[in-house]
Amino acid sequence: MIYGLDRANHLRLDRRITIVSLVIFLLFLAIVVRLFYLQIMMHSTFVALAEKQHVRISTVDPSRGEIFARDHTNVSDEELYPLAANKVYYEVYVDPAKITAPENTADALAGALGLRSEDIIERLQKTADNYEPIKHKVTEEQLVAIKKITLPGIYFRKEIWRFYPDKNIGAHLLGFYGVRDDKKQGIYGLEAYWDKELSGQSVVSKFERTLKNGVVVDGAEASGAVDGVDLVLTIDRTIQFKACTALDRAVASLGAENGSLIIMETATGRILSMCNTPSFDPNNYGEVEQVSDFNNNTVYEAYEPGSAFKVVAMSIALDTGMVTPSTTFEDKGVIKLGGFAIKNSDKKAHGMVTMTGVLEKSLNTGMIFATQNVENKVFEKYIKNFGFGQTYQAQLDQESKGDISSLAKSGEIFKATASFGQGITATPLQLVTAVNAIANDGKLMQPYIVEEQRYPDGRSVKTQPKVLRQVIKSQTASQVGAMMVSAVDNGFGKKAGVPGYYIAGKTGTAQVAETGGYGGKTVQSFIGFGPVEKPRFTMVTKLTNPSGAGWAESSAAPLFGEIASFLLKYYQIAPSR
Repeated sequence: MIYGLDRANHLRLDRRITIVSLVIFLLFLAIVVRLFYLQIMMHSTFVALAEKQHVRISTVDPSRGEIFARDHTNVSDEELYPLAANKVYYEVYVDPAKITAPENTADALAGALGLRSEDIIERLQKTADNYEPIKHKVTEEQLVAIKKITLPGIYFRKEIWRFYPDKNIGAHLLGFYGVRDDKKQGIYGLEAYWDKELSGQSVVSKFERTLKNGVVVDGAEASGAVDGVDLVLTIDRTIQFKACTALDRAVASLGAENGSLIIMETATGRILSMCNTPSFDPNNYGEVEQVSDFNNNTVYEAYEPGSAFKVVAMSIALDTGMVTPSTTFEDKGVIKLGGFAIKNSDKKAHGMVTMTGVLEKSLNTGMIFATQNVENKVFEKYIKNFGFGQTYQAQLDQESKGDISSLAKSGEIFKATASFGQGITATPLQLVTAVNAIANDGKLMQPYIVEEQRYPDGRSVKTQPKVLRQVIKSQTASQVGAMMVSAVDNGFGKKAGVPGYYIAGKTGTAQVAETGGYGGKTVQSFIGFGPVEKPRFTMVTKLTNPSGAGWAESSAAPLFGEIASFLLKYYQIAPSR
């Protein structure tokens, strides 16, 4: 009996030992699994949590490429002038999780940065976030005040922003560098079109936090970043300043809604000046009241060009041999086509008139006569060859192609109205490039604005002038140029003339199409070039609805004449008449 009892006790003891051993093993296994989970599986998570306490990972941008203009391109010693440069600022931000006194911190930041504390405190309360930006483009003076704040959770770091020395001069051409969708990027203009090249290649870098004043110091140099490409423009800064300020004065004095102009170098297609008014300061682009104010209307706004287009239509009539400059027709003041009665702008009949006289007097009836025997398809093909209805890919943002779709329709009325600039639309860039072909012996040049791309490794890519096609014969171009000189000397373009020089040009006063027909608003323009014997420049000036002038001869023409007079002196071109 005793032996049986001992054996039973022994078995119970073995079971207890086994159970205890199993429990110990399971506990040990659990510890091993937990350690494996924490040290292996969760390694990256804990490293990130640790780094979050003292390291911030941030994308470090390389130096953005700058944009330059040439100063005084009429002399051999050319200097570059920055139109868009880089300037050191600072970004101030906070770590809400470290903010211990939100109201005091908000008041301190508001006082140092010129902000409202109520706009800041909401950001300080986002404790789940370790990064909340307070202000970009903080100056050195403001940074001094930030450094004096001893409250925790406030940080800053250096950042590079754009600085535009000429402010509103040519702002639509440049656009601006700003923030869109929480990302810094080029917006509008050259800054947008060339954003990829200007931006370069970014790298990711770590920034270590110090305990002293909560200041962030660079913990690692940004390596592998590639700086952006510098752009050298065809813009002549002296011409740009003169032209843009003259446009500003004309818009203000005549009460126009807006104005635009382009000056092109005739032989090459280089754009020497491009302006829009009213303008804006790209350094403070946030002050603009409406987004449409950023539009570069020299390439974006397509409008009915009106009588300025007559030189293009007359070129087609001459080039196809339908008329000559001395061909005459009897103007009765009205022509009826397809149930429409088309009259001259002055509502008068002028009797026997030559084709030169048609441009001088800007007769709608005369243009219909000149083009009546040109087949519709031939007329449309010429218009397309002149560059209308398409974009030039001129390295500019927002380029519009206009609308010449009416020319594809059957019926004489569409070609007839197009011959004097109605029923079709074009941009100032298209108009100046087309007339530049007339000035350039009939050769259509590719317009361009970027003359050179300079890469950080020393490479340089230069844009070469490019002839797109021969639009009209050289003889035709000479004839039309002479007719345009007569339109300045004897027609409505007198105020565009410059004493001592042969200036070719044509006015255009186009009614603005509205619902149900044409209203009282007008777009007044002047297109021309000079001096006609060897053109150096081609220019278009355009004013929208100037209340102080009823016709282009009193608005766009004198503006053209003022700038043309300056250009002839600037290029030191001797008088020829």
